[in-house]
Parts: sequence; structure tokens; C-alpha cells
Amino acid sequence: MKNEKKISAFLGPTNTGKTYSAIQRLYKYRSGVVGFPLRLLARENYEFAKNFLPINKVALITGEEKIIPKNAKYFFCTVESIPENLDFEFVAIDEVQMAADYERGYIFTEKIFNKRGTKETLFLGSRSIENILLKIHPKIIINKKPRLSKLSYIGYKNLTRLPKRSAVIAFSQIDVYEIANKIKQSHGGVSIVLGALSPEVRNAQVKLFEDGKVDYIVATDAIGMGLNLDIKNIFFSSIKKFDGYHERFLTFDEISQISGRAGRFSNDGFFGTTCNLKKLDNETVNFVENYEYTEVKKIYWRNHKLNFSEPKELVKSLSLKPKENYLKLKKDGSDQRYLKIFLDDNECKIRTINKKILNILWEVCSVPDYSKNLDEYHTRFLKKIFFYLINEGECIPESWVKRNLRDISRFTKKISELNYKISQIRTWSFISFKNRWIENNHKFQNKVKEIGTKLSTKLHEELILEFIGEYKNFEMKKSKNLIQENNVVRLEEKKFFLEKK
Repeated sequence: MKNEKKISAFLGPTNTGKTYSAIQRLYKYRSGVVGFPLRLLARENYEFAKNFLPINKVALITGEEKIIPKNAKYFFCTVESIPENLDFEFVAIDEVQMAADYERGYIFTEKIFNKRGTKETLFLGSRSIENILLKIHPKIIINKKPRLSKLSYIGYKNLTRLPKRSAVIAFSQIDVYEIANKIKQSHGGVSIVLGALSPEVRNAQVKLFEDGKVDYIVATDAIGMGLNLDIKNIFFSSIKKFDGYHERFLTFDEISQISGRAGRFSNDGFFGTTCNLKKLDNETVNFVENYEYTEVKKIYWRNHKLNFSEPKELVKSLSLKPKENYLKLKKDGSDQRYLKIFLDDNECKIRTINKKILNILWEVCSVPDYSKNLDEYHTRFLKKIFFYLINEGECIPESWVKRNLRDISRFTKKISELNYKISQIRTWSFISFKNRWIENNHKFQNKVKEIGTKLSTKLHEELILEFIGEYKNFEMKKSKNLIQENNVVRLEEKKFFLEKK
């Protein structure tokens, strides 16, 4: 191909075909990787790619799921999970404007700077990041993509008068379920889409909507990151969210990103408000309708060349300030917070922390808290793992793993408890893929997957019973293969079947 080692970007609003174009380009190379902002997106595009590529050539890597055939050449990953030890002819990073995100931006920044395809590197995202990309890569080829359909404001609609093929956006699980209940009472059925759902449940819930079994979805703002749904209308129930630190208003760009999920391909989309949010102001509406964007002035950065010679040097290397004025130091990452708690802990202080042990400690600090517990609670869990890994056995004992998995497996019908258990099993899935942390880790990967599937199946069943039930516009007997890919659950004549046909 021409332009060896070229660096380019597809920039534009939602529904421009950026990701689709990137994956079509991927197929032209002998190897490639695409990094996505969400595990559900990575999974969705992995499943899509299997329709066009030999299945033994396609891999999926997220924090808690790894499917890597021996001869894999095309990788679909979360940005954090892009393999560092492999070279690819083609590298694409999706939603690169996420480099300005306080929580995860530094990870995107590191990839923008350092991850290269041997023949082509492609960045996908909003035009808001254009000037930053030009500063980092002055010779980058920018391709500006226009939106394929029109986006228009339709004002306020009461939940009882929502038009069909609508999604309502809420910003907490409590609000999602409360709104879903109200829609069910008025319209007879609704799907639920949360970022925390397993891919199986998310796909099953979406399939109910895509197949026309229900005409409404209630979702969190995770829907804004490119999950492909055939939605005609987006309604905001609020434009405030708790971001993990404080409650804040959505930015214009966030509102635009979420609104842009309405309309697909050449079909026009509409956005409006509902519940207690009576209207959007004219400035916001004009911003969204005209596909405007706010230029990103600074992106987050953290030094990735860390010094493990001693604890003080590791902390110092994590605090190294960037040289460029468009980079902002990422402080207070969850792994940094966990590290500080460990280094202040008396039991850890009395240990001889050499370079090898410090590397292990930092790797343990990378274990995410999917359950959103307090730092002190999560680090107590991590501390047990750390001491298992540095003591005589140098691995997590099978008996402790089994005990934890047995507790998670305990039966419940409560949706809130099922959500929490699924978040716990995600953490164990992440741990099970850590090299040499658990004896017989392949066995436990399968066990964790089995528990996750059972929990997901039960959650999907409970969501159907809670938010759809038996209503005149939903004929349960016609819905089959709800989790179609693996035939995990079928619903026939009002009965659930968990085995394959």
C-alpha cells in the first residue's frame, strides 16, 4: 500500500460511519488491532468481524475477557488491553477525544503518542481533538466525516406520551429502574441498557428492542459511546450526573454525543427531554443540531516509564510532570490511591519491598473495583491477593478462590443483588486472566465464565419479568434465542431454557 507508516484520523460527529470505515480498512492488512473505549463495543465489533474473517484469525481482549486463537491476526480490545508485546500493520484507536477524560484520559494519551501500526495508524473521534492530534503528529492526514442523517430537537414529552423507538437516558441504576417501571405501566415493556451489564445481558436486552418486542429503552450515558442501536428518539431525564467525585452538569459535547445515537445511517434522529427535565436551552439545542464541538485544549497524561527500584522512586515517577503545555498530569488514579494505602500500611512497611515485589504490588493495584466499593474495602481484598503472591506459594490458593466464587454463586432473584454479583464476577474474571496468579487458572477462567453466564441469564430473566411481563404488545412465545450468539437462554411458550437447542 502507498503511504507506508502513515498516520491519519477520521474525525466527525456521531453516525458518520467512522468505526465501520476503520474496520473495513483493517481487513486490507495482514494484521491489525482496534482499541475501543468500552468492553461492550470491543465485543460488538469482534462479533461483527467474525462474519468477514476466519474465526481463528480474530481475537477479543478486555480486562475480564480474553479470546485469543493461536493464529489470531486481528484484535478487538479495550484501549487498556491493547497488547504491548505485539506489532500490527494497522492500529486504530476509537473515541480519541477521551484523552481529555479525567478518569481514563491518560491511557488514550499514551496510545496516541506511542502505539503505532507498522503501515498505518488511524485515530477515530470528534473534531474537538483535531488540534491536539496535529500538535502530537504534525504530518497527520485528517479526514473530516459528515453526519449521515439530520438531528433535530423535539422538546418535552411526558413518559406516558413517548413516541415509539425511543431511548430515555438516566444517570444511575436507581433512576434507570424507576423510569423503566413507569414506562412499563404506560407502554407495556422496556429494555434496560447499563454499562455494567455483561455483554450477554446487554445483547439480549438490545435484541428485544431491535426485534420490535419492545419499543422503549432506558439507558445510562454509556449508550453515547457508539453502541449501535436503531433508535429514532433520545430523551434526557436529566443533564446532571455523578462522575465518581461530585455531581456535575453534562458538557455540551456529552449531550451532543448521547443525542447523536438517535438516527441511524440515513434515517433522521430526534432528541428531547422528559421526566423532571422540562427543556434544553437554545444554546445547547443549537450546539447539538449544528454538530458543533468544543475544542480540547488539554489532555491527561501520566508517565508510563516507571521506576521500581524502591517505593519512593515509583511514587516519584508516577508524579513526573509533562513537558508539553497541552498535557495535564493525571493525579489520583485508582491504582495510585491503592498504592498509597498499601505503602502507608504497617504490615506492608515491615516487608522488604524489592524491585520484584514492588512490580507485583503495582500489578495488584491495577485490579479494578467494578463493584464501586470504598477504597479501603477494595484494598483489603487486594492486600490478601498481594500477600498470597509474595509469600511461599506465590499464587492465590485454590481454596480461597473457590470460597469467594461459592459466595458469589448463591442464588438470588433481586436485580440489585444480581448486578452486584456480576460486578464481583467481573473482578474475578480480570484476576483469572493474570498470568500465574492462580494455579490452574484456565480451569478458573471457565468456572468464572460459567458463573457469569448463569448470573447474566438470571438477571435477563428478572429484567424481563420486572419490566416487560405479559402485556398485549409483547407476545412472549415469539421471542427465541434471546442471547443468540451462544444460545445461552431461550424463551419458548413462557418457559426459559438454559441449554443449547
